[in-house]
Amino acid sequence: MFSDNGMISSRQLKRQMVLSFLGVLLLLGTGEAAGGGGNALLGFFLGILLLLAYLFLLVRTAEVYRAPEKYLGLPGKWLLTGVYLSYLALSGGVLLEEISRVVQIYLLPSVPQPVIGAVFLGAAFLGMGQKIQKRGRLAEVSYPWVLGIFLLLLLLSVPHLHGIPAEGMEPWKAREVSRAAVQVLASGTAVSLLPFILGRVREQDACFRVLRRGIWLLALITLGTAGILVGVYGWKGVQQLEYPILNLMTGIGIPGGFLGRVDIIWLAVLLFTLLFAMGSILFYGAWIGVGESRGIPWRRLLLAAGIWLLSLIRWRENTAAKICGRLLRDVWAPALLGITLLAVWAKRRVEHGTEKKTN
Repeated sequence: MFSDNGMISSRQLKRQMVLSFLGVLLLLGTGEAAGGGGNALLGFFLGILLLLAYLFLLVRTAEVYRAPEKYLGLPGKWLLTGVYLSYLALSGGVLLEEISRVVQIYLLPSVPQPVIGAVFLGAAFLGMGQKIQKRGRLAEVSYPWVLGIFLLLLLLSVPHLHGIPAEGMEPWKAREVSRAAVQVLASGTAVSLLPFILGRVREQDACFRVLRRGIWLLALITLGTAGILVGVYGWKGVQQLEYPILNLMTGIGIPGGFLGRVDIIWLAVLLFTLLFAMGSILFYGAWIGVGESRGIPWRRLLLAAGIWLLSLIRWRENTAAKICGRLLRDVWAPALLGITLLAVWAKRRVEHGTEKKTN
């Protein structure tokens, strides 16, 4: 399982994916799904189906992402690299701004957000690894602990449920359902980073099946958590909370008074998953276009600096999360979907050209 052949298993890849998405979904996705009512929950489910179809295309065209110059030419390679590096920088800026805000509110109120962000980035840079096997081993070991602790949180939340209230839920609207579905697909376009390393994954034929299970696991945890939030706070109550999952964590303890500040444990595990997500952004930023790097990781350093600067953006009353988030949703997500369709076309073109030569 931990051999030094430069490869990872499909299970390790799935666990990396789950850890990278889990904290972000719990912090940001569950509150949005719960606060949006039945329209958002149904849209989330439909968005997951769209995301699985997208993942299927990504796995089928993975060789185009690994060798873009062969399929798209040199200009296509540089275009793909530029789009993805800018996507990673914007995503990192949004994530770092949200993390810095959470840490300042709940842990370090006297420390400025830029300082918190710099320390967090440094921890992700040094601690989450730039080697594919190191990250695979870290995910393999930490995955069951992280998942078990979060499932324990959800289990301890059950006695606090008051039932799913009928009042306060928005009326069913097809437009809201479709908007939520598109939002899930746009947010999930980060799975298009996976093809860049699929060539270093054993059991190639099983990749889609294994990753599909990871997507469904994330969907079930998100929907289950959203249902618990509604059951505890109500539809309107969730809408009034900035980070509902953090309110849930601070209100849930272990029976008998054991570990009085157990909320610190929940928050620490959440921060670990967010740290892993930031490490994934830095890892793929170094990998895209050049593969596994050796020596001084200049690209990761430059990407980290760009992420930190983007997280400081303020324009009138808009934060980096709002500004970069809109760009990711309205510009970069469609661009990534377009690149995948281009990859499908390029693969067929090259395959047909090869068939003609052999005939």
